[in-house]
Amino acid sequence: MKDYPVIKLAIGIVSGILVQSVFRFDLIFIIIATVILSVILIILKKNKLNVNQIVNQILKFILYTSFGIITFELNSNQINTNLGEFIKEKNAFAYGKIYSIFLKKDYEVSFELLTDSIIINDNKIITKEKLLCRLRSSKNDRIQFYENLKPGNYIYFKGTLAQAKTIRNPGEFDYRKYLISKGISAIITSYEDSSYILIRDDISSFQNTIFSIRKFIDEVIHKTHSKKTAGLLRGLLLADRSEIDSETKLNFINAGVIHILAVSGLHVGYILLFFIVLFGRFNLFVRSFLIILGLFLFMLITGVPASVFRATLMATIVIIAILTNRSTNILNSISLSAVIILLYEPLQLFNPGFQLSYAAVLSIALIYPLIKNEIENLLINNETLKKILLFIGVSLSTQIGTMPFTIYYFNKISMIALLSNLVVIPLTALVVALGILTTIIGSINTYLASFLGITNNLFVEIVFKVVNYSGELDFSHIRISNYSLFDGIIFYFFISIFIYAFNRFTHRALKILFTILITLNIFIFSKIDDKELLKKGKLNILMIDVDQGDSFLIKFPNQKTALIDAGMANPFIDKGEKVIIPLLDYLGINKIDIGFVSHFDNDHYGGFVSLIENFRIKEVFIPEPDSSSKSKKFISFLERKNVPYKIYHKNKIMFDNTAVYILNDTSSSYFNNLSSNDRSGIKKIVYGNTSFLFVGDLEYPGEIFYTIKYNKVLDSDVLKVSHHGSKTATSEKFLSLVTPQISLISAGIKNKFGHPSEIVLERLKKFNSKILRTDSSGAILLQSDGNKIDIIDWRNY
Repeated sequence: MKDYPVIKLAIGIVSGILVQSVFRFDLIFIIIATVILSVILIILKKNKLNVNQIVNQILKFILYTSFGIITFELNSNQINTNLGEFIKEKNAFAYGKIYSIFLKKDYEVSFELLTDSIIINDNKIITKEKLLCRLRSSKNDRIQFYENLKPGNYIYFKGTLAQAKTIRNPGEFDYRKYLISKGISAIITSYEDSSYILIRDDISSFQNTIFSIRKFIDEVIHKTHSKKTAGLLRGLLLADRSEIDSETKLNFINAGVIHILAVSGLHVGYILLFFIVLFGRFNLFVRSFLIILGLFLFMLITGVPASVFRATLMATIVIIAILTNRSTNILNSISLSAVIILLYEPLQLFNPGFQLSYAAVLSIALIYPLIKNEIENLLINNETLKKILLFIGVSLSTQIGTMPFTIYYFNKISMIALLSNLVVIPLTALVVALGILTTIIGSINTYLASFLGITNNLFVEIVFKVVNYSGELDFSHIRISNYSLFDGIIFYFFISIFIYAFNRFTHRALKILFTILITLNIFIFSKIDDKELLKKGKLNILMIDVDQGDSFLIKFPNQKTALIDAGMANPFIDKGEKVIIPLLDYLGINKIDIGFVSHFDNDHYGGFVSLIENFRIKEVFIPEPDSSSKSKKFISFLERKNVPYKIYHKNKIMFDNTAVYILNDTSSSYFNNLSSNDRSGIKKIVYGNTSFLFVGDLEYPGEIFYTIKYNKVLDSDVLKVSHHGSKTATSEKFLSLVTPQISLISAGIKNKFGHPSEIVLERLKKFNSKILRTDSSGAILLQSDGNKIDIIDWRNY
């Protein structure tokens, strides 16, 4: 380690941040200890006392760790908030200065606001907070707002104040924690026109200049390219992926090229090559200055993500080293960039972008030399083939180094990443170069630039075709569930052994055997802590938190699965795509065997569309079609996607020893004259001596029908309370027949409908039913062994 002085500092700071995030030592104590330790080390060095080298290094490491602890603690104090108690409040007023503005989206304009005060429920709170503000009003209102808005403006902004979403379902991404790492304490959203008032048109010159450049580049890109190409270039050049659709992103993940969409060191490399060519005619010093200046400008324009900062700093160090005839070390350069980022913003350590970026570049620095050495030992005479193999070697080393993070965040490994990268990376480099040229020319003459744009559209079409084809192949990826921190530690432990010992074997056969043994050890040891959340041999009922909507995942004792409803889908959020698909990936469920659509309200069936689009549903049950356009469109969609469907009618479906009874009686004229809510698909699941009743959005008229027709058959241990707990359902007569021990209510936090009704809650309490709600507890997991039903705490599983 003597050749890597900065890496020891980086490791110490990282250790300190991790330690303090878990144990939270008293800051004063740590500062005093740091001062004492610093004094001891200064005395030892000044007096040249003969101290054991190992002891000296340990003392230095403890000192570096204390720096990390102090940095983390000081930063965490800066994000204390006075808004934590306000989960969701309508008609909140925020006053403050605009800190930064995001590029406009099709459906919203968003910005960060540094508040001076906030008014909630007529109470004025004087507080310095950073809020994420989102305007989702009419298109003309949003455009006018976006055109007039500048960083530094003081405004009033009115909307609904809410905390960002935490982990509400198993395996879910903690969005609140992510925003807190960005210093953002809450979100305020408005759907109304003119819900803002510009108080002072002060301007932050530097930030406004950067935003104006971003905005101008974005406008030129859209004027000179197709929508698809503009969306990709916005992601590649401006670090904004909002215009790349979710299906495309999913295919990029499956094909193992999602890193293309995240502005990183690869993109800095593209920019660096472009600048080298552009400034090639200048002398060395002028060329180097212009390249460094261009790289830093690119870094600012992209919003200074950790990956770009790291790559820019490393490139700058290398350029300066060349100018001064000094040698540089890649590990020191990587470590230096990490130290600078973490000292300024230690919470970046928990940011997926930071983790993936540094894992990738460290693997290139440590693993690629081993692969390169093996390729060179093959003594390949064909230079083209050799370069292709070396390129694959870089890609392979990156895949290896980032694998734990890729599995943890995406629950899958791409099996074709090496091949797809071989095609996509060079094409993307061409797209970036043409995009920059088009932007430069377009700033002068958009008509001329549009010809280059047409060419770039062609290359982008090729990129998307390659990615979509690769990502949709059945063997393109494998899903991995239950990946834990322990698994990641095991992986890097054995990879470290591999890096240390690989070149100590002289025979290729021994190297291959060693590689196989390392791989087997990683696989075997990572299985030690595997736990199955949805137990085999038991009936598992998971009430998924889909906000204001319904969705229930059922895993039967024989491992077959069903999904009752899938939440809503609208231009702002698709619960099927954003909640249910990631949940299925986390649980290792490839396809749902049967999907039950209770009825054709968006908050019940909307999420099914993305599930079917992504081939995650085998068969669907739907209510009897009515005259509504929703049911006709959905049936047409099912037929177009070749998904078989059945209409609810009295039936019994067996999953080995578990029975699903469908209670809808479509032969009854009374039933057929009921409302769509009352004709919801009604299912009773019976496993052993336990039973579960799902009633969709059944209301009083429907309850009368079922109480007369089925009477005591309705008796169930668990009731899915109708219509999210609306007062239009769950009558005493109905409850007297069901007599539920447990009542499940799926509703959004402080939803506009006031669900669940206090009247319904009082009725349930009268029947001594245990009430479990998604709005207060998130997802709820029940497990039955056929005799008793357990409520599982999935958060501490």
